[in-house]
Amino acid sequence: MQRQTRIPTSKLVAHRGDRAGGIENTLAAFEYAAAHGARYAECDIQFTRDLVAVVIHDNRLQRLCNRPDVKVMQTELADLQQICSAQFKLCELSELLSWLLQVPHLTLFIEIKPPIRRRLTARAIARRLVDQIPAPLLQQVVLISQNSDIIDACKNHIGCRTGWVAESHRQPTTAFDYIFMPSQRSSTISSWQARGIKVGLYTVNDISGAHTLLEAGADLIETDYFSRLAEAHD
Repeated sequence: MQRQTRIPTSKLVAHRGDRAGGIENTLAAFEYAAAHGARYAECDIQFTRDLVAVVIHDNRLQRLCNRPDVKVMQTELADLQQICSAQFKLCELSELLSWLLQVPHLTLFIEIKPPIRRRLTARAIARRLVDQIPAPLLQQVVLISQNSDIIDACKNHIGCRTGWVAESHRQPTTAFDYIFMPSQRSSTISSWQARGIKVGLYTVNDISGAHTLLEAGADLIETDYFSRLAEAHD
């Protein structure tokens, strides 16, 4: 099959936004991706000590803020915002969803990180999310997680599309729409698609690698540099 010179934007997921536009998981990074034509983006959420959903990947702030002593789950929102402010503006999930209402062409994958399961049941997590997601966005967001209980609760109590981040052996018991897995597992693409599940692979930042995975049948490719891959020629 002859390779395309550009990768279609419909095949790319702006992983934590676009790093060309700002630090990962910041509103600036998502705005940049959307402005450059992204149709899909992925964010991560953790919950603060006072149970506010914030858009951040790591529970421990060593990598992003050089603060190995600080964990999101053990820190109040106000304190967390102050700690992060030296490096970036921490975005609450509610803020990101308010922005998403203005970007109807963008589908957002929201990855719910597992640490909150130490404090809340999966059903309680789903209840908190359903209270935050405006009804018009239920067709525009996809809730994903490594934790199968969280996925099952979201499917049962929210009713939106769901996806499994396949970094554990326990699959959700409910039907899910997407699976995300490392790019090295591309040999399993067809077996998932045979079940009607769309396959996303991560994290790919070079155009040659992205083309190779698309030729292998991947539905979506997650990349840190959406605009660079979308505009690049092979």
